[in-house]
Parts: sequence; C-alpha cells; structure tokens
Amino acid sequence: MSFVLYNRMVIKLSGYAAKASDRLDATFAALADSTRRAILARLAAGEASVTELAKPFAMSQPAISKHLKVLERAGLISRGHDAQRRPRRIEGKPLAEANAWLERYRQIWDSNFRRLDALLDELKSLGKGTEHSKQ
Repeated sequence: MSFVLYNRMVIKLSGYAAKASDRLDATFAALADSTRRAILARLAAGEASVTELAKPFAMSQPAISKHLKVLERAGLISRGHDAQRRPRRIEGKPLAEANAWLERYRQIWDSNFRRLDALLDELKSLGKGTEHSKQ
C-alpha cells in the first residue's frame, strides 16, 4: 500500500474518530447536569411540550429552553411538530453510543476483578497449605 493512500485512510478514520469523540463529549456534557437528566427521564415516558417539561422545575421556561437546546445539540432529544405544539422526544442513538463506550470499560474492569479474585483464591489456598504444614 502506498504511503499516500495509507495517510488518506488514517486521516479519514481520524476524522470519523474526532466526530464520534465530539458526539460522545456532547452527550456526557449534556448528561452532566441533573436537570437535563431529569428531562431525559421524563421524556423516556413519552414526548412532552416545553411547558410540560418545565412544570416540575422551579425555573423559568427560558431556562428550561436552554437545557433543551443543550440536549438537542447533543442529539439526545428531537423536536416534533404537532399542530401548535412542538413536543420533544428522546433519541436513543447518542445514549447507545455512550453506553457502548462505557461497556468497553466495564468489560475491562470485570476482567481485572476476575483476575484479582483468582489471585486472592490462589493466595488463600497457599495460606491454607502452609497452615497445615506447620501443624
């Protein structure tokens, strides 16, 4: 494979990685706020208008709208059109991408814990063997 072709492939892939990383950054930034997480929890039950979403919060509708814009930019929610209403609905793809990212690390942690458990079991069995040999 030529050096130029290889570089083009790397640039294409790194561009994709940057986009995926940007999406992940936006998702986690949006999820960092408890109000936005509560809005997502509400939308998990079904679509809702801004007024409906603002009801449980002690904040103005413009403040809720700012939170909704952050969620929309992250792709976590979308805006529908229903006559005069503009209901928001949850979008699953960014959450699935974040979950996949976290899942990779969960698998690593699980593997590390399994190795640690095996080591502890080995140390316990070695300790029991030395106790019997002392008697």
